[in-house]
This record gives sequence, structure tokens and C-alpha cells, in this order.
Amino acid sequence: MRIIYNKFYPFKPFLAQNFLGIIFCRGKKGSLKPHDINHEYIHTLQQKELLYIGFPIIYYLEWLLNFLKCHNIMQAYYDISLEKEAYDNERDLNYQQHRKHFQWTKYLKEGSLPKEIVDFANEIRLFIKEDFSLCKYLYILLLITLIIIGQVEFNIYDILIKPSYENHTSMLRISMVYAFAYYLTMIPTVLMSHEGKRLRQWQVWVFPLLLVTIDGSGQGFSEYVDWCQSLTNIPIEQEYLQLVSSYLFRSVGILTLLILFRGFTSGEFGLYGVNRSTKYLRIYGIIFLLLLPIFIVVSFTPQFMEFYPRMTINQVSGSFGLSDALLILPFETCYANDFLAVESMFRGAMVIGLSRWLGARAILPMIITYMCVHLGKPDLELCSSVFGGYILGILAYRTHHLWGGIIIHLGIALLFEALGLLHYFL
Repeated sequence: MRIIYNKFYPFKPFLAQNFLGIIFCRGKKGSLKPHDINHEYIHTLQQKELLYIGFPIIYYLEWLLNFLKCHNIMQAYYDISLEKEAYDNERDLNYQQHRKHFQWTKYLKEGSLPKEIVDFANEIRLFIKEDFSLCKYLYILLLITLIIIGQVEFNIYDILIKPSYENHTSMLRISMVYAFAYYLTMIPTVLMSHEGKRLRQWQVWVFPLLLVTIDGSGQGFSEYVDWCQSLTNIPIEQEYLQLVSSYLFRSVGILTLLILFRGFTSGEFGLYGVNRSTKYLRIYGIIFLLLLPIFIVVSFTPQFMEFYPRMTINQVSGSFGLSDALLILPFETCYANDFLAVESMFRGAMVIGLSRWLGARAILPMIITYMCVHLGKPDLELCSSVFGGYILGILAYRTHHLWGGIIIHLGIALLFEALGLLHYFL
């Protein structure tokens, strides 16, 4: 471990500071005593565990939160968990030999935001450790790559799904696509996990088929078009009713069928994770805020502005003699409700519900099926559905609630709509 002695840094009252494993000492050579060097070496171990970049994030976030509580700069410094571990063990010169990984987390205060962040990351780490298999994940990567290439290069949505709306086979066609994606993922990944005995349960064959049929039928239901046309002869009003109905009938239909389906999969976690748990809600909010700048940048891309807002205002403006604002509100309400149905289906029924028979193996089939739902949407949204579906699936499985997915998914959806409307009106 390299030590750089100088006259100025770090500033008083501190004697030494560790930066990426290099110690800067304000003083002459030999100013650091063995326990001081050991203190800084403990920080080096902490930095390696946090891949260096995570160390300052945890360090200064803790300091800020501590300072807001005690209003004392030095006390806030001493209360940082990373410093507590270093100070408590600096005089044990053999500490590195028996130290456990992430030992600093033992010094985090229960209920604190840093403690919640660490537990949140640990949930994901433990799942990956339990579920990871190189062969299995390479297979999933292959499926994801083929879907992305198929959509980006060949537009498989226009080939497989879009024409089915014209010949009224969309409910069947979409259900078949989802079922194919689900079982193409579920069967090999269960076998690669050496858990073939799970496939002997009739539930892993029947229940997923029922679920993808419910969702596919909801996505493909188009009978509302004729109903809307029968209610008015004015084209713009027909267009508006069809837009609202497309999300209203789909979301209500899926949620209703899920409630009926619950009779087969009822368990201790309520309606597929709709319960009073508040675990990690603060973290979900932080994740959304961190992603906010990215979403704003993406909103200026041509593909985004072509796709959002979902209601083409200039095509329905003036419907029923209402202002644009009064037309937007009912549509956005139905649009938001659709995302509740999506979370209840994919993170709720397909993960929490089916985990009774598939355990952790319920997540990867859900991801590929969920990706297929995003066919025809902007390419970035299609790709991000993989990462988002994976993380939200893990957390639904580990926490047994859906609120994280609802907060992030619904938040992103409404933000995209808001940004699309902003671009339109400006």
C-alpha cells in the first residue's frame, strides 16, 4: 500500500486519507503509526468490496444523513459505519486475516437508509448467487439477443402480431406467442438448474398456460372497436373511445381474471404481493430519481417522440366538445391502470404466485415473456424491459410484494407520458 507524504493534504484535523488504496498523509515520513496504517488498510478492503465507486457514495451519504440528525460535523464523521469498523479494529494488526467480507455493514444502524440500501443490494446478490448457472444464463442471453435482433432487424411484431388484429385472431395469436416464449425458457432453465422434478408437477404446465392466455387475451382483445363505432358516428370521437377502451378493457379484464385465478394459487402473500409491506420503498423512489435524467434525455430522441404520448392529441382534439385537458385525464387514468395489471400479472402471478411450484426458477421465464410484451415499442424500451423485469422480479420474489414494480414501472410510464405531452404542447 503506497503512502504519499506532503505538507498540505488532507486538511486539518485529519492526518491521512485513503484514495483508491493510496494513502495521503499530511506530515513527514514516519508520521503514521502502525495502527494508523492499519486503519487506512481497512478502508482499502472496504473500497475493494464496493468496487471503489460505491465507497464514496455510501461514505458521504451516511455522513450527510448523520449530520442532518446531529448537526455536528465530526460526530457525523465518527458515526459513519465505514469509519466505525476502521476505528474499532485499527489496533488489531492481524484484523485483515480474520475479517469477514462487508464487515462494515454490521455497524449500520437498523432502519437507516444506508442499511436499507445494503440490504437491498444483498437481496439481489443472494438471488444471483442462488440462481446463477453459466450455461443457463448464456441460454437466456441467446434468447434475448434473438428477440432483439428479430424486432430491430426484421420487425417481428409486424410479422407475428400486428396482422392478427385485422383478422380477429389476436387473442389467440398473442397468447400462443407468450406461451411459446414462456415454455421455451422455463423447461430448459429448470433442467439446467438440475431441478427436473419440478416439471413433474401439473401446476407448472397448466397455471403458466392459463396466465399467458389471460394476458394474451387481454392484450389481443379488440371487440371494443366495434362497440366504440356503434356509440358515435364522428370519427374523432370513435378514435378517442377506442384509445381509452384499449387500456380500460385490457386492464380491467386482466385484473378480473387474475382475481378469479387466485382461487387456484391463493397463498400467504395476499393477491400476488398486494399487501401492506413497505420494504425498500425508499430505495425504489431513489432509483426512480437517479434514472430521471436518463429518461429526460431519451425523451428527445425521434423514436420516443413518435411513440409518446400514447394518445395522439391532434387526432382526437375537440371530441365530445371537451378541452384537451379533459380528454387527457380519462385516458391517462386508464393507461395508468394498465400498468397495475401488468405488475399484478408478471411480478405478481408469474413470480410470487408460481414460485410456490417453481421457486426462484419462476423469474427467468417471466423475463422473456415480459420482453415479448414490449415488441413493437421503442428499441430502448424493449432492451430495458430485460433489466427492469429481472431486478423487479428478484425483488418481488425476495420481498413478496409488488410496490417496487408499481412505483418504478408506473412512475416511468407516467413520466414518459408527461414528457411526451410536454414536447407536444411546447
